[in-house]
Amino acid sequence: MQNGLKVRNPRNECRYELFCNAVVLLVLLILAFIIRSDSASIGRRSVAVLYIADCGGMMIFMYLLEKYMLVVSGLYEKFIMTALAALYTFMVLGVINLIFFMSPDQFLADLALMFIKIGAVFASDVVLMKYFDDETKFKKPSLLIIDSGEKNFPRMKKIKYGVLNNYDAWYEDVEGMSTEELESYIKDNFPLFDAICIFTDLVDKDYDTAVGTASELNKDLFIVPKIIDAGRTNARIVLFDDILTLYMPKKSLNKVDLFLKRVADVVIAAVGLAIAAIPMALIALAIKITSPGPVFYKQVRLTRHKKEFEIYKFRTMIPDAEKLSGPKFAEKDDPRITPIGRLLRACRLDELPQIINILKGDMSVVGPRPERPVFVEQFENEIEYYDYRFEVKAGLTGLSHVYGRYSTYIYDRTYYDLFYITHYSLFLDFKIILLTTKTMFLKAASEGEDDFKKKTVAKAAKEEVKQ
Repeated sequence: MQNGLKVRNPRNECRYELFCNAVVLLVLLILAFIIRSDSASIGRRSVAVLYIADCGGMMIFMYLLEKYMLVVSGLYEKFIMTALAALYTFMVLGVINLIFFMSPDQFLADLALMFIKIGAVFASDVVLMKYFDDETKFKKPSLLIIDSGEKNFPRMKKIKYGVLNNYDAWYEDVEGMSTEELESYIKDNFPLFDAICIFTDLVDKDYDTAVGTASELNKDLFIVPKIIDAGRTNARIVLFDDILTLYMPKKSLNKVDLFLKRVADVVIAAVGLAIAAIPMALIALAIKITSPGPVFYKQVRLTRHKKEFEIYKFRTMIPDAEKLSGPKFAEKDDPRITPIGRLLRACRLDELPQIINILKGDMSVVGPRPERPVFVEQFENEIEYYDYRFEVKAGLTGLSHVYGRYSTYIYDRTYYDLFYITHYSLFLDFKIILLTTKTMFLKAASEGEDDFKKKTVAKAAKEEVKQ
């Protein structure tokens, strides 16, 4: 504690939020049961079972949507997670009602309760956030980010300005310091911070010193790993006689995994096509009316084992967009993007035709981003282990899709892809699909490099005013 202010603990705040949300839901559903139990056509016991499932289901969906992560950007993101969790819970209860009860009055009661839950849970989030944001009572924990090497400077900067809602962050490039100078820096500065973030590009001795000192001082520790470490985070303890070893399974999907993944792809894509058929027809009509040229855009991409295929997307650019510029990524305010295309890209709706690619077997619902051959050749020369991302089919969505954004560096996108492959499970696929629905409503997910720079300048100016 300093200057009479208590240092916030983000981890405990997540626990308080989870507890408060659970209490709010429980109270609401008890009240709903009292009101509904006598008039419900499905009986008191059935209503009780449904409301128990309602409370548990919504908490599970909020957890899977990562509402209780250590770093969540703000109230808007919390609201989106709460609303989606309530919607998915309502859909599950609707299916249960359809199968077992066929009760219209219960359906309408669940619909009304969905909106009440969203409002009540969000209100509790607002109260908690206002309480912990009170600068007369609490101060943010301080975070020091260190690395050695100019190449990671933009990534250190991203971390600093990406966590300012939760941490008072600072970064330091220690390149050029001798071992003795670094030890002195660590000894003088680590005690001043509540949390330490360390890049693994430090040389082994310096890395050991930094991690060891942070641990000795009992600081919260964040490690930014190298790509080679992706599989190590999935390690399990195995004993060789009485020697503890960390077992890292082979980084590949077996035949059973591939078969089940393909079955899931076909089922999800078929259902998705049935649901999206009308919206896709309306999008196609809007493109045709507002811009000359074809509705769909085809382009050669690479999938599993670098097999080439033609990806289908709704056209979001003017015809022959790369005729003069050559192959390049889209940029902020790119003049090649049509007005309708800008809207489609913001909501990721331009990728809906890839459902056809999934049904054909070119792609999977979840997997690495399907890249163009020209960029693959470039990235192979720049990034270690980049080839390994082709162990699985390219995906409509993926870890880099839900955790990254357009401004995410290719190194970090590759790490997400390798992490996905080494941690693969059908449950992980399900979670990524849920998180994908969240990103459709978050502006940050489509944020480009220029957006990040503008946001960074604004946050830096705000911090200077406070200081």
